[in-house]
Amino acid sequence: MIDRRSSSVIGIDPVGGKKAKQSQRNLKLAISGQRAAIGAAAGALTGFFLEAFGTSDTAGISSAPELILICLFVGAVAGVLRGQWILLALNGLLALVYTLVAYTPIMTRIAPKWVRADPLPASADAIVVLSALVLSDSAMNVEGTERLLSGLELLQRGIAPRLFTTKVEGEYSGGSLSSTPDQERLVRVAGASPAWTVLEGVFTTRDEAVQSAVKLPEGARTLVVVTSPMHTRRACATFEMVGFKVACYPARARHHSTWVPLTPNDRIAAFADYIYERLGMVKYKWRNWVPADA
Repeated sequence: MIDRRSSSVIGIDPVGGKKAKQSQRNLKLAISGQRAAIGAAAGALTGFFLEAFGTSDTAGISSAPELILICLFVGAVAGVLRGQWILLALNGLLALVYTLVAYTPIMTRIAPKWVRADPLPASADAIVVLSALVLSDSAMNVEGTERLLSGLELLQRGIAPRLFTTKVEGEYSGGSLSSTPDQERLVRVAGASPAWTVLEGVFTTRDEAVQSAVKLPEGARTLVVVTSPMHTRRACATFEMVGFKVACYPARARHHSTWVPLTPNDRIAAFADYIYERLGMVKYKWRNWVPADA
């Protein structure tokens, strides 16, 4: 008599079937893990390119590692969902843009046309130096220092009797840090303390323009505005919109030469600033903070 429960008779091996299913599951997990790994690597590379193009500043992300980690995680998820090839294609496009910007004279031609550098007046009512960021040791970052040094140079040349700087704050684990102490150190070294006024409560270039109007004596409307080269066009248009007569003065760069970018690193930095300022100009025009033809 044939035992119908005997799997050997009907050709089914229960143990072998379970092993086959487990092997299939393991294979699927391995493939899924491989896709996730490829997606994560592609995402991290995307983060590198986006950081090089200044996207972290535009998106309000505090640091390059944070942006890269976010992109890595998104890439891993995209890989699991079979979207790693989209990220790889995006990386190809970003790599092409990076190569064109860094190793061709595109930005060498664009940057000088975007920077606004006006003839200095014989005299002005005040020099306004726009701030940048404050670091965790209370020092200003490179851009803020470059701007203030250039403004102090103009003050010592007698271009104006007053020097305005704007106060910015940075939030760190130990609390809030102000740019004022480091500004004070440089102003004191230059012997310019009697001419110095701090503009507080500013968060945008528009705020800096409005606060300057409040602090200046009535009838004082001629300013020299000192800021980073690629920021000059938007900044000075904002001050003019408030009613000032403005001479724009690009600060002397000591980290990256974005005004005349001749090296790959300088061209990438100029491109990042240019994209940021282009987007900023769109925002300021939408808010009617700069003229429509700026």
